[in-house]
Amino acid sequence: MMRSKTPIILSLLVVILSGCNHCDPFPGAEPLLQPGQVVLLGEIHGTKEGPEFAGQIACNALEKDLMVTIALELPQADQDQLDEYLDSEGSIEDKRKFLGLNFWTRDYQDGRASESIFKLIESVRALREEDKRIDVVFLDVEGAKNRDKIMADRLLEDVKSYPNNFFIALTGNLHNIVSNGSGRMGSYMVEAIGKDQVVSLKQSYQGGTAWICLTGGICGPVDLKGKGGNQFGIFLNEKNSKYDGTLEMDSIHVSFPARELIKI
Repeated sequence: MMRSKTPIILSLLVVILSGCNHCDPFPGAEPLLQPGQVVLLGEIHGTKEGPEFAGQIACNALEKDLMVTIALELPQADQDQLDEYLDSEGSIEDKRKFLGLNFWTRDYQDGRASESIFKLIESVRALREEDKRIDVVFLDVEGAKNRDKIMADRLLEDVKSYPNNFFIALTGNLHNIVSNGSGRMGSYMVEAIGKDQVVSLKQSYQGGTAWICLTGGICGPVDLKGKGGNQFGIFLNEKNSKYDGTLEMDSIHVSFPARELIKI
């Protein structure tokens, strides 16, 4: 008998931002928590830390009574399904439907469709049930000729539509480069709204593991060496032409594809 291809959720998920009204201050974030501020947070895809720290910074912003938008390097084409999920009750059926989208179930897994990314989205859904003013927008158009320009334009739509929101965009470390002429999302953002409104941070770590794709399209857990500063928090650096600073951490830990949460 043929096995059913209907996704079945195996377990309930931990909510990253639960108890957000009592979150601990995120070191170095306080000066950035302003209406209209855009924080471009670079990451190594496929780690627990990128989405978790994006969530913690968003938590700090909510605690200051800011409206928050989290932008992710996921397909714009799935925005309607994302909005539907964020407005849902988060039932097993709701999770099944959302995680059944091709982006989450496809064979090619580059770390962006990770368990930690889904947990971040689920956390936002739960906070909206509590009437927290937080939203998620998907930026990417895969295969497009100029992905960085497209992602910048999509983020700018919301920045201009909601000028009092606090924005945190989580993308790969290359996309948030802000140096002029780099052709990266960060440089387009600075060109459009100015240097004062944009802060770009690179993920910096001592070492660890991540789910990434290597040359040849082979994807999976990989051990990585790092050059972190053996400190934790946000550290600005005016001398760095590519980024405005770093988000420093001790180590990174692999986050497996979210399809591991379902059975096909």
